[in-house]
Amino acid sequence: MKRFFIIIAFLLISWGVGAQDTITVMQYNLLQYGNYNSGFADCYETNNNTQRKDECIRTLLDYVKPDIFTVCEFGKPQQLQSDFLKHNLNTNGIDYWKSDNIVNYANSSIINHIFYDSRKMELKKHVALRTSPRDTDVYELYLKTSSLLSGDTIKLVCIVAHPKAGMNYEADRRATMQTAMDYINQHYQNDNVLIMGDFNMYRASESGYRLLTQTYSNSNVLFVDPLANQGGVGEWNSNSSFAPFHTQSTRRWSDECFSSGGLDDRFDFILMSDEIYMGFNKLKYVNNSYFAVGNDGRHFDQSINQNGNSAVPDIVAEALFDGSDHLPVTMKMKVYGNWDVEEMALDAMRVYPNPTDGIIHIETGRATSQQEFRITNVMGQVLMKGQIAQTIDVSGLPAGIYFIQIDGITRKFVKN
Repeated sequence: MKRFFIIIAFLLISWGVGAQDTITVMQYNLLQYGNYNSGFADCYETNNNTQRKDECIRTLLDYVKPDIFTVCEFGKPQQLQSDFLKHNLNTNGIDYWKSDNIVNYANSSIINHIFYDSRKMELKKHVALRTSPRDTDVYELYLKTSSLLSGDTIKLVCIVAHPKAGMNYEADRRATMQTAMDYINQHYQNDNVLIMGDFNMYRASESGYRLLTQTYSNSNVLFVDPLANQGGVGEWNSNSSFAPFHTQSTRRWSDECFSSGGLDDRFDFILMSDEIYMGFNKLKYVNNSYFAVGNDGRHFDQSINQNGNSAVPDIVAEALFDGSDHLPVTMKMKVYGNWDVEEMALDAMRVYPNPTDGIIHIETGRATSQQEFRITNVMGQVLMKGQIAQTIDVSGLPAGIYFIQIDGITRKFVKN
């Protein structure tokens, strides 16, 4: 038995995720992949050829090298999933990419899906939430780290949503997000959670976006937009000020299947729980790692490959042009295992009571070299700063989630 655990430990260390490793996530709307003439769009073999799309997808996967690949607008046949794995992921001797059986309560012609590197993680659970016009899919994964041997599981929940498109369907999009947020509130209040997909949202003032990031009744489950500190949040529809953040459309002119108009909307997202944003549960967002693949900020209302592309090689720009009318979005997370004893000791800091009605007490596990504190909101805006003290009065802050940073150490607290 002892020898068995030694072998398992060796395999986890050799093939799994180690301390300070990173997990790369990519979300992509595949534009009616394998779904011809569904009545939803005029997409046929002639103008949305699956073989050409596969060539494009392989190019993008080789460029980004994701560990988790989530998609929207994937055709519903189960065989399509097997073919996708065979032609795009498990190629050239690779055999470690996995997915899950398709669940499709809404009986939609296009669905969400996930593919993941089984050397680094395993899928524990897949739940399809009944939303309209498509299910919203919840995937609960755990990372294969050596800390599993001591019973320490690093959990990652990926929720893929694709609410209804169109200017007149804001209420429908909000209803989809309400279902997702209620489920998170019930099952994953303090977990590492990503919510991603083609949200079809035209501006940050949309009620669905605000529900995700600001207005949901339990502030503990609000999401952080990684572009909030980079100017990517606002009225992004047809607004050249948001050119570096747009994800749709890749073509100026179209052929009935692909949307036209060039890049002018931010529809595609990966939002994260503050547990990931700040690294509270051994997964931490790598700062500035979030971007829309191929967006160089110079193609507002233009095709993604028009007059060259300074963000990606030409072959990648051509793959983005031919593969879909959306750009993929991607981000990275750093992994911290429970064997990082020294690192965890350095991060010892306690903030209480939490939640608080007005006063927080600070205890640190080491002497601070910088006797200052900063308090920020989920958007990264500094609201308070000053000399460190054992108690800090935050009664002037509105109710919500905040972060206090002292000497490079950050803790979350909730103000009632």
